[in-house]
Amino acid sequence: YGGYTFDDNISDNLYNVEFKGAFQYGLGAEFYIRPTKSIELKYLRMDSDATFTKYLAGPDEFRKGNAGINYILIGGNNYFPTSNPSIKPYLGLDLGVGWINAETGSHTGFAWDFKAGVKIKASEVVAVKLQGYFQTIWASYGGDSVYYPGWGPVYYPENSSIYQFGLGAAIEFDFKH
Repeated sequence: YGGYTFDDNISDNLYNVEFKGAFQYGLGAEFYIRPTKSIELKYLRMDSDATFTKYLAGPDEFRKGNAGINYILIGGNNYFPTSNPSIKPYLGLDLGVGWINAETGSHTGFAWDFKAGVKIKASEVVAVKLQGYFQTIWASYGGDSVYYPGWGPVYYPENSSIYQFGLGAAIEFDFKH
């Protein structure tokens, strides 16, 4: 797999993290259970420049560094037959784990992605897949509180997930021939 993933921003009341767009690459295996249905296992990685800003009462804390964003996902694809057997549009959904390793810290969480694209067979053994993808690592960082008169403070988590959109391609080799 290879593609370009666009900028993303995670923000709440206490901080802001910005991931710059970067090249995403990976490797996977796809097993066809029917001619139009498959199960896919894949690993994806993106190395990005990250900017971390923590909002303080005085001057804000500001740091720049590198971040590695990784995914291990398993899911399914559904291919739609067309009048041309060499071209098959598809949709896919994957679930798994994602983790971010950065100079400012790390996080591991539940991840998923959705993809839509077209598979173009170049020969009996080789195909090219062109796709758009949306992927996320869900997270809950820190929290906030609200004071209710007569009740007191109520604390709740801040939900700050990474949401990434990208465009990419994959080269597929069919080993059953």
